[in-house]
Amino acid sequence: MKRFIYSILLTFIIFHLSVAQTLLEKLDKERIQLVKKVLPGVVTINVVKEITATPPLPIPPELLPPEFKQRFKTQSVGSGFIVSIDYGKQKIYILTNNHVIENAKKIVVWFQNNKKIEGYVVGRDKKSDIAVVSVPFKDGIQNFAKKHVLPLGNSDRLKIGQTVLAIGSPLGLKGTVTMGIISALNRDMELSSAVSFIQTDAPINPGNSGGPLVNVKGEVVGINTAILAGAQGLGFAVPINDAKWVMGEILNYGHVRRSYIGVLLQPLTPDLANYFHVRNGVIIARVYPNTPADKAGLKPGDVLVSVNNKPINSINDAVKYITRNPPGTKLKLKVYRNGKYLNIFIKTGVLGKNFSSDSSDSKSYEDKYGLKVIPVREDILRKYNLPKVSYGVIVWAIKTNSPAEEAGLIDGDIILQVDGHPVKTPNEFWNFIKEAERKGKSKVLLYVRRGNIVMFRVLKIVK
Repeated sequence: MKRFIYSILLTFIIFHLSVAQTLLEKLDKERIQLVKKVLPGVVTINVVKEITATPPLPIPPELLPPEFKQRFKTQSVGSGFIVSIDYGKQKIYILTNNHVIENAKKIVVWFQNNKKIEGYVVGRDKKSDIAVVSVPFKDGIQNFAKKHVLPLGNSDRLKIGQTVLAIGSPLGLKGTVTMGIISALNRDMELSSAVSFIQTDAPINPGNSGGPLVNVKGEVVGINTAILAGAQGLGFAVPINDAKWVMGEILNYGHVRRSYIGVLLQPLTPDLANYFHVRNGVIIARVYPNTPADKAGLKPGDVLVSVNNKPINSINDAVKYITRNPPGTKLKLKVYRNGKYLNIFIKTGVLGKNFSSDSSDSKSYEDKYGLKVIPVREDILRKYNLPKVSYGVIVWAIKTNSPAEEAGLIDGDIILQVDGHPVKTPNEFWNFIKEAERKGKSKVLLYVRRGNIVMFRVLKIVK
């Protein structure tokens, strides 16, 4: 009897082991077929860049005149993937990251069939870190590309825990495939970014940037864009829906058009939802003066429920539905105020234009010094994870080869003082610069907050 029972148990175990082995083999074959399908659509992008460097000298770099800086050519490697073919213009379009091709002097696209063809930047967007590169029809590459255009998925449907593959050329190793899961969604992690990122534990290394993050159907759901130094299992990708919109703007208009209304938004927590008696939306915590929102009559405490009849369930929804319109677009906002729903019509402004300094000639000074500063605002500090300060101006943009770059300023710095004088507005900052020019000064001393540290920087006065 015992032998009979042991025999049955052994048969049961062997059967289930064979079934498990069959399932593993099937899973293995499916994964191999998936990679075989996607890999030919991924390209390696070799870039020659020109950089400015300062030779080692026993004096602070910020005190050196521009002629002491030397220009060098460097080479870097990134990734990209084939998204479309324009037979009229005889071009193959490739999506990649902006930082892969930024400042490129020459771009060479290396396809999986080992053909190398020079590529050209169609357009790029620093805020989303997206760029479109074109490759002309040459050596029959269009025939290869036609077979390997990668399908674009819907990143709005991604779920945490979903399996994904990251494909690219990490450290120059062409056609590398890694696997992981979606670890988190809607991550805000970069100062200049206009998108929230997908977080994945699929191993990503330098050179993966610009390559596709694909789901098990072989659809691109993101563009691998960043890793955190010193961190393991943390990679980030731009959602493909954001990339599709940016690509459309670049191909249709040559640049990305974004709108702005001028409000600070706050999430609607369950407690706040119960208080306001609404099911969805975001709270308008602040309305900035002289903005489209101010002129349209929006008020702090309004609950923004929908934009053009599209329901708002998060701040990301609101930002997406507002900014992804050309400036000057008329929007219908549905808000809940004092127990009533109101429809408010608003004409959007230009994102960024409202951040400029107050003085009428500030634009000429921004061009002169290669520096754009914006007011310290709670929403900006929170969105870009900047240190909380009670005064100062935020460095929003720096031009290359400018006095601001030579001073060592970078995006996200907060200028607290000019020659010991506290700065509270962009207008005040530029007034200090104008005063220094009037007095014939050769430079001013800036007191700057960068992350958790403070430092001094010397800004050269332009004669």
